[in-house]
Amino acid sequence: MAGDEATPIGKPVRFSTEMLPARDRLEIWREEFGRKIVRLDMAPLDDDPLFYDAAFQSVGDVSVSRGEISAISCARDRSLLNDGNGDVVMLIPENTTLRVEQGRFDETLDAGDCLVRRSSEVGRTLSKAGTFMTLNLPVERLAERVADIDLLLGTVVPSDSDALRLLLGYSRMVLGETVTLSPATVATVQEHLLDLAALAIGANRDAWHIAQDRGLRAARRMVVHVAIRKNATNRDYRIGDLARDMRASESYIRKLLAEVDETFSSLMLAARLERAMERLTAPGSRRLKIAEVAIDCGFGDVSYFNRSFLRRFGMNPTEARKAD
Repeated sequence: MAGDEATPIGKPVRFSTEMLPARDRLEIWREEFGRKIVRLDMAPLDDDPLFYDAAFQSVGDVSVSRGEISAISCARDRSLLNDGNGDVVMLIPENTTLRVEQGRFDETLDAGDCLVRRSSEVGRTLSKAGTFMTLNLPVERLAERVADIDLLLGTVVPSDSDALRLLLGYSRMVLGETVTLSPATVATVQEHLLDLAALAIGANRDAWHIAQDRGLRAARRMVVHVAIRKNATNRDYRIGDLARDMRASESYIRKLLAEVDETFSSLMLAARLERAMERLTAPGSRRLKIAEVAIDCGFGDVSYFNRSFLRRFGMNPTEARKAD
C-alpha cells in the first residue's frame, strides 16, 4: 500500500516572489518555478506588481498548497504534458473568482467553488487576485473511490458542499502542522484527504461508506478540536454551543469523540491548560498573578487549576514560570 511508504512530514515549504531579486523576478517565477517545478505556463494578467506567496505540503502521494497571488494565468499546454503527471487537481478560489478554459468547458467559478480537473489535460485558468487552495491527488488512489474518474473533466463542486468545507478545513489543518509526523500518521492523514476529496467529487457506493466512517468522521473531529481551542478561554462555552455551531446533536459529538477515547470536557481542560502554559512561559508573564492566568484561561476555581496543571505538566504554575 502506498501509505506504508509515506515519509514523515514537517513544516510546509513556502515559495514567495518576494524572495526573488526584483530585476529577474518575473523570469525566474515563470521559468524556474512555473515550468520546471509546478509544470505550468504562468503569466501575469495585468500590469500590477507580480505577487505569489504560497505554502506547499506533501502528505504521502497527496499535496496541499494555499497561498495569495496577484491576477495570473496558469496553463498546461502540450509541451508540459510529457511529465506523465495525470494527477487530479482540486483548485478552490477562496475569496475571488476563477475562469476555466479546458476543451469545450469554459466557465467562471465563484469564490468558494472548487474546480476538479486532470493534469493530463490541456487547459488554462485565469485567476483574479486573491487566496487559493489547491490539492493534487494521485489518480490511481482517487479512482478507487470515485464513481467514474473519466468524467472529472471540468467538474465543479459548489461552495455549499459540506464535504468540500470539511476537506478545506482539514487541508488548512495539515498546512498548519509544524511538527514532524510519523509515517503511520502521514498514511492516515493521506487516507482522510482522499476520502474527503472523493466525497466532495462523488464517491462510489463502497468508498462512500468507508469515507463516511473514516475521512468524514476524522474531519468532523478536527472541527471539534478547532472549535474547542478557539473557545477555550470562554468559561460559558458548552457542548450545546458546539453542537449548535456544527448543526449536530450533543450525543453525536460525544459518540464521535468516544471513538478515539476523547471527551468534550477532557479536550476543553487540555486546551485551557495549554493556553495557561503559554501565558506563564511568555516574556513578561512574571507580573501576572497565577489567579489572573487561571481566570483568563477559562478556569473558575484556582485550586482546581493548580491541581490540574500539576497533573498535566508535572510541575505547578509557579515552577513553570520559573523554568522559563
